[in-house]
Amino acid sequence: MLLASSVLLSRVLGYARDALVAARFGAGRDTDVYYAAFTLPDLMSYLLAGGALSLTFLPLFTRRYAEEPERAWRTLGVIATTMGLVVSLAIALTWVLAPWIVPWAFPGFDAVACAETVRLTRIVLPAQLAFYLGGLASAAVLSRERFLAVALAPLVYNVLIIAGGLALGGVLGIAGFSVGALVGAFVGPFGLVLLAARRGGLRLYPRLSFRDADLRQFVVRSFPVMLGVSLITVDEWLCRYFASGLAEGTITWLQNARRLMLVPVAVLGQAAGQAALPFLSRLVAENRHDEAGRVLGQSMAVVTYATLLAGALLWALAVPSVALLYQHGAYTAEDAAATAAALRWLALGVAFWALQSLAARGFYATEDTWTPVLLSTTVTILSIPMYAWLAQRSQHEGLALATTLGVGATALVTALLVRQRLPIAIGPLLWSMSRSALIALLSALAVTVIDARLVTQSPLLRLVAGTLTFVAVAGLASWLAKAPELRAFTGRLKG
Repeated sequence: MLLASSVLLSRVLGYARDALVAARFGAGRDTDVYYAAFTLPDLMSYLLAGGALSLTFLPLFTRRYAEEPERAWRTLGVIATTMGLVVSLAIALTWVLAPWIVPWAFPGFDAVACAETVRLTRIVLPAQLAFYLGGLASAAVLSRERFLAVALAPLVYNVLIIAGGLALGGVLGIAGFSVGALVGAFVGPFGLVLLAARRGGLRLYPRLSFRDADLRQFVVRSFPVMLGVSLITVDEWLCRYFASGLAEGTITWLQNARRLMLVPVAVLGQAAGQAALPFLSRLVAENRHDEAGRVLGQSMAVVTYATLLAGALLWALAVPSVALLYQHGAYTAEDAAATAAALRWLALGVAFWALQSLAARGFYATEDTWTPVLLSTTVTILSIPMYAWLAQRSQHEGLALATTLGVGATALVTALLVRQRLPIAIGPLLWSMSRSALIALLSALAVTVIDARLVTQSPLLRLVAGTLTFVAVAGLASWLAKAPELRAFTGRLKG
């Protein structure tokens, strides 16, 4: 709940940032370039095991700490020093090669757009070192089942992005937000977490060694995560790649719709997965696989229930939500309509994103990194022609639909096969998901009927009326169906 609250506040700040960008710059080449500039740094970080820190380092550190705490701290020092050097060299190389990589990554951009993307990319590239070292510190803190510093870091990051845009926007234009992102990365995800970790007993022994046994084990187990291709990560890059050849503003429409869709995913799915991994890892390390399977299965049922309802509400209220948040200043009604159309397709996949995030933790808790990566890589490769075809056929709406279909396939396959590692009762889980889907469908239809009959065009009033209707119908349907997920979810809130 602490992580979920942090994610929710971080998303609110993220929307304040995006609304500020939209109001000042609208949806066009400048905003497309701004969002595109984060693609290359994100890709570089992902290939260098940025995503593997909590997935492979956390279980390794937890096991080492249980065996010998001093060795766990030495392992952290070796990995931070050695891999930090590797990340620094990769940043320098990417900075030099950016003028050749950007035109390939965005074939639809002209020479001016490519040059501006290179400039903004170079501004945010060094932030990846802060994210990497801060990620190691976060994993060490989470392994001790402490969450406060990790919860505060993204809030500081987003505040400083907004501050950079406000303070430097008049001088640097949209690049002011990029400078804010660079400063925010070193102050929040790196500085704040490292300071809190040291106060919590972190012992850092800097040591450069490519032969350390734990470093080799970390690299070997991170290798499939580093080189494997997950649609959860690559989807955003694929959408930007194909969107670069469509109408100006397409990348911005998809980005803003995606940010809205990811609110319930992050608050209910990713936060649950991030919090669950330390506990699952400990249960597995104590050889309590049955209990770990039971906990994971119950968590999947509750999270799917909550995210199906959240996705249905987002689908039903896509138009007033986008109008309230983005339709200001230079962001026109046409931009808002295009964003809302994409959001409706993305909202259908909210539960899939959350389910994938949680189910994959079952593999990582048992230190199996190959299976989920091979699964997601296969689905990603098979999905690329679908992205290309739907982008040609239905433009930005087609790309949004491709996202939902691809992530849905990944989530369902991962959830079914995680039973090879942890004993999850699949029958009750499928019944729970079916019941939750029916409740979500009925609630969304009720909101659609009420919204169509409202005489007001105020986005705020439509959101309030629609949300109250949804809560009432969903609560009544859950009570009539005697859904245990509702009691579990409200019980957590009360606790």
